[in-house]
Amino acid sequence: MKNSFNIFFFLFIVIYPTGELFPQNVNYVYNWYKYYEPVEGKIVGIWPHENRWTDIEKLKELKYRWGFNYIFFHTGLGQNKFNMAKQIGYTPLTNIMTNVDYADQYEECWAYYFDEPADRSIPFNTVQTVKDWIKSYFPNAPFVISGYKRNSDLINYTNLLADKVLFSSYIHWWKFLGIWTSWPTNTDQRDDWTDMKNLFGNKFSMTWVSTNNDLSEYGQLLGHAQNLGLAGIWLYGLEQEADDNNLNSFCNAAVNCGFLSTKYQQVRDCYINGVFANRQFVGPVYSSIPASYNHSERLFTDLTVTNNRIDDYFASNSMTAGSPYFYIIPASKKSSFNSNNEITLKPGFQAQKGCEFRAYITEEP
Repeated sequence: MKNSFNIFFFLFIVIYPTGELFPQNVNYVYNWYKYYEPVEGKIVGIWPHENRWTDIEKLKELKYRWGFNYIFFHTGLGQNKFNMAKQIGYTPLTNIMTNVDYADQYEECWAYYFDEPADRSIPFNTVQTVKDWIKSYFPNAPFVISGYKRNSDLINYTNLLADKVLFSSYIHWWKFLGIWTSWPTNTDQRDDWTDMKNLFGNKFSMTWVSTNNDLSEYGQLLGHAQNLGLAGIWLYGLEQEADDNNLNSFCNAAVNCGFLSTKYQQVRDCYINGVFANRQFVGPVYSSIPASYNHSERLFTDLTVTNNRIDDYFASNSMTAGSPYFYIIPASKKSSFNSNNEITLKPGFQAQKGCEFRAYITEEP
């Protein structure tokens, strides 16, 4: 009995002043978050490494941090991964390119891709049959082929079958005495891109760039793509997963060449007992970091949650809450929620059921 009393007395002394058994040390750190967005009318696509598909947060980064507004999905990954792409904001009909295999087992995508049929010696009639099959299901979707030999087969496939052609080659192919031959090896693709543009015009409006072979030449290649008037760049990352340094190099080149724009937004990172807990996005988006920024203008503290915990939240005047809702913060308003009693503020802040904000959600204008 005495031991029980001692334990109770110890817990009473620890809990009474603090209200909790183990007090939490909460710290907030402000930083500028840099991310990229595609320039209007430009296609910035990626064929990601398979590791990206194992982590939804890593996949989400491609769209919301690095600015890839299009993604390549291989049907071999399965329906769950396809749904993952949709979940993070890639709309199949407008933003997903997929391969032709088992295409009828998925909903309609933006484009259908046949990988290097000429270079794999696939007969013309076979490619024609595949195209006819694709068009029978998805008549409005572009039929895209690729190749690395500028030979007669690629020319025939492109002129007669393809709606669009993608190209990448690190060996120069030349027609010599009626025979296509390769020489010399050269990682600089710019002359070949010029030749492709002259051969195929608007059918060659986008091209591959490799995370592996082209890392040191992003600036030159994307600059030449801009000079040729290409509308799209596809980053091929299947063979080598691009780390942050690689992606940052690509995105900076894309900014300099008119494919992406740079954005900055203030973030408030919460650390509990030294461990990162959550991130809140603060205020408006800037194209460059402003000389001064007043955090207090973005602060309001009248948030209540069902567990009676009070916290500070930040928001801008208008943030996307997830289609078809729009998140607005006028004076003296409280929130209403969508049918799931939650809102998701781009690119990740979430309000749960039971919260009240000086804000409301309305349908997007």
